[in-house]
Amino acid sequence: MKNKKPLKQLPSQQLLNQVHDYLVNRKNKRHESKKWIHYCLFLLCWKAGLRVSEALSFDYNLEHPALEYKGLYLLRGKGSKERYVYVAPEIIKVLKSHNWKPNQTNRFNFFEFLREAKESLNIPKNVEFAPHTLRRCFATYNAIGGMPLPVLQKVLGHANVRTTALYVKGSNLENLLKFKPI
Repeated sequence: MKNKKPLKQLPSQQLLNQVHDYLVNRKNKRHESKKWIHYCLFLLCWKAGLRVSEALSFDYNLEHPALEYKGLYLLRGKGSKERYVYVAPEIIKVLKSHNWKPNQTNRFNFFEFLREAKESLNIPKNVEFAPHTLRRCFATYNAIGGMPLPVLQKVLGHANVRTTALYVKGSNLENLLKFKPI
């Protein structure tokens, strides 16, 4: 039997807010043009729950045309599947103010950007902090906040609710019990 690595701790909402403030207030390094691109990626992964690949290719021009579906944007996700996701108007405003365009960087650069933020903020080694962690935080905190797992499954674009349940594994189990799918 293989030894499994112990699960790393997810960052708290307080820590994520601290990272957010750090990213906003941090000075651009010399020749660094991607600070705001990475900040926008951070918001799309953390606040909208997008996969890194989805966030990289996110295009706010693909908003649903019907007025009653304002705030829903078409994504081409994993396996070339299309789905609509909700992205808050505040995030769209930030993207527009920083001239967001799809595919301006890559996942490796974003990972390195977050690694530098983790080091600068002295985030403990036992706290997981990578691009996909932001999506897991979105899932976990929404489940704990009351979003039913089947709804969260659709929001995240998972084919199976068991995958969604893995995202919130190890969270406050008493709260998660009331969100069991029927």
